[in-house]
Amino acid sequence: MDTKQLKMYAACDKAIKELNRIFLEAFGRLKGRKFDRNLVKTILELYRKLAKLARKRYYEIGFEAYLLAMAVCDIEPKKAARMAEKAITAEWVDMILSQTDLVTLYRFDTETERKAYRLAEALEATDDRDYEVNKALRFWSQQVGQYAINFTDYAETKAFEDAGVEMAEWVAVRDGRQCNECMALDGQVFSIKEFPAKPHFGCRCRKRPVFRD
Repeated sequence: MDTKQLKMYAACDKAIKELNRIFLEAFGRLKGRKFDRNLVKTILELYRKLAKLARKRYYEIGFEAYLLAMAVCDIEPKKAARMAEKAITAEWVDMILSQTDLVTLYRFDTETERKAYRLAEALEATDDRDYEVNKALRFWSQQVGQYAINFTDYAETKAFEDAGVEMAEWVAVRDGRQCNECMALDGQVFSIKEFPAKPHFGCRCRKRPVFRD
């Protein structure tokens, strides 16, 4: 695989690490806190604030992934940067977050609200608030992390389309955690517009452009 593609998840991994550190601190402040009748409002505000932060990171992830994918297609850097500015926008990020994702099978915004209400209800109903906060943090980190992966993939696909790539090969990532479904797709070539969705959370299998002579 092209060395540029091996770097495709670099921005994604960096963002996940930074966001998880912020999430750990934010959720940690909920532990031992006394809540009043504004509990639901407090939790909703927290999730919305963290979602806004994730949105910013998704834009950055998408922009970098787009440029790397353009480099794979040998598009001149200045031209690629101009194309990225038109393709990777705040509106593009919002569009993706507002639609049902093929991997998560939910909408980011809708799921964010659901998780917030679920945590508020759990905190009202339990004496072990630390447990509920830790569980909520784990699920929230999983959601945000998966979308970081998704935005890498969306941006890469967008770049390939803009570069005129019509076909791509599925390249399974052999990291010791690969699944049978991914391995069955390994080496198969698909239309870029009909490329299969990732079969599970955390999948980092790649698209390799297939160029015609």
